[in-house]
Amino acid sequence: MRMVDQSRRDRVGLGLIGLGPSWEQRYLDALVRLQSRLTVRLVYDPVEARAKSIASEFDAEVTGSLRQMLARPKLQGLLVLDPGWLGAGALSLIAGSGKPVFLARPVLRQPTALRALLQPCPTSNTEAKQANSANDLCMPELGLRFTPSTCRLRELIATKLGRIKRIVIACDLSGEKTETAHLVDWCHHLMGQPPTVVSNPNGQSISNHAIDFEFNSGLPPFNTRTARLQQGSNGNEVARFSIECERGHATLSDRTHIRWETSTESADESLVDERSETEILIDQFCRRALGGLNPVGRLSEYLSAIEVVESLSGRGVSGK
Repeated sequence: MRMVDQSRRDRVGLGLIGLGPSWEQRYLDALVRLQSRLTVRLVYDPVEARAKSIASEFDAEVTGSLRQMLARPKLQGLLVLDPGWLGAGALSLIAGSGKPVFLARPVLRQPTALRALLQPCPTSNTEAKQANSANDLCMPELGLRFTPSTCRLRELIATKLGRIKRIVIACDLSGEKTETAHLVDWCHHLMGQPPTVVSNPNGQSISNHAIDFEFNSGLPPFNTRTARLQQGSNGNEVARFSIECERGHATLSDRTHIRWETSTESADESLVDERSETEILIDQFCRRALGGLNPVGRLSEYLSAIEVVESLSGRGVSGK
């Protein structure tokens, strides 16, 4: 069944680069729900049969060449969903195309290749411009910022809970550094600034059981806000977020549930019917492809979170 209608000319034309194992469970549904905003025009995947199958569903074309896709003038944006077969050179080629690029979460597991996009030769003005362009045009999939529970938390901070004072996240600190970096970025997003201090409250070396941050830029010492990532008691990969605010407290047990309370009221909310973070991000990406500027996170912000995590490697924090 084709997923198109007569209005496709008025929508953002996108190219899909790589499909991969997350295609059906994460991206397909979001693209279908956003048909009024976008249309898939071209598909590029190393598995030709898979590319043809997906292209037929969207009434799109298939290309066997990445360069041919990048040369298509009618493509207004590129969704890079699976990097398993892409090297740093291919990512550099994509980022240098001049088109907005959505870098899906699997792509963000390659920080070395991503850094190369933002590290021009210091003697080359052309490469410096390309690096700045890559940071402006490449939109990383920072999904934790836009889960239903996080979106609801931001509403509550503005209306009932007040400013954040402390965040505690129970999570698995033994996994990949890139996954821990997503949690650091989430704290950065909620606090409105990156962590300026990484320390252990007792002055000892940081172990793999806890990581402490301070967010004190422009604040007096007595008003410092903090965050802690600590190893979950059961090793569960699902992070649990506890947020202490000026007028109350909130707990996010997963991406669609939040419990909050103040001195006068409380609620336990299920948000399973809200838009997914993937749908929100691709929607925002389409807006950016049309020339809009949206606060969805920059590649440099994610790489800064990676650097924070990597700086802890010598202090006993595990991770791959």
